[in-house]
Amino acid sequence: MNDFFLRRRIHRFFEDGRVESLEDDVIQESRLQIRLDDRDFIHAVCTPFQLEEFVVGFLKTRGLIDRHEDIASLEFKGMTASVTRASSRYGFFPDLDVLETTGTRNISPERMNGSDKVSLSGFRVALGILLKGMEALSRMPLYRKSGGAHCAVLFSQEGEALATAEDIGRHNAVDKVIGGAMKRALDFSTSWLAVSGRLPADMVLKPLLVGIPLIASVSAPTSEGVSLGERTGITVVGFVREGRLNCYTYPQRITRG
Repeated sequence: MNDFFLRRRIHRFFEDGRVESLEDDVIQESRLQIRLDDRDFIHAVCTPFQLEEFVVGFLKTRGLIDRHEDIASLEFKGMTASVTRASSRYGFFPDLDVLETTGTRNISPERMNGSDKVSLSGFRVALGILLKGMEALSRMPLYRKSGGAHCAVLFSQEGEALATAEDIGRHNAVDKVIGGAMKRALDFSTSWLAVSGRLPADMVLKPLLVGIPLIASVSAPTSEGVSLGERTGITVVGFVREGRLNCYTYPQRITRG
């Protein structure tokens, strides 16, 4: 755990005028260079662990791979990840201006419509499972130690934690969880995603791209996040705290058991 932090001396000021000098842990921020098919692709700011999971999830949520098997090789030298794909059918986007938070021009919330809809049949999760699962976010180790990490957990319908991740960026944490689940060939359609950050459209897009039917957060969705969920069949849940939650789309997936 100490490898994830830098120890710094700080001064703590109190309202009554006291000042304390002490050492504190500051979460590490690193810059990862991703090379794709022997070409410089992009630099990503992230925490320096679960890097393989991050790269796999990052490429998936940018539409640059479909399955884990689409990666022929993935090698790390320091903070450089070199990826070779088994096929180039997904294309390459050397103009980094087209890479937004949401991904590429080929994958963006605005392009998603009813044809991309996740099935409303099958998946159901009990309210108690959702509430209990979301409580686990506050117990994630980096968050508890630093307060500076976002958390993401992929849960089964029964509440089993299938994949977990933390990162300084909420998008990165989700990409790490998706990448880890892809490595293990988990079934996204029977799982749900818990996250610590707000839910704008680009966060709701990530579970949509892999077929996760429900995303839940301790924070708020935005109007565009709710709209994307409505159009594409994703159940969007926010403000999960203190024994209650707000469901903005497709509440039929949540049972009272």
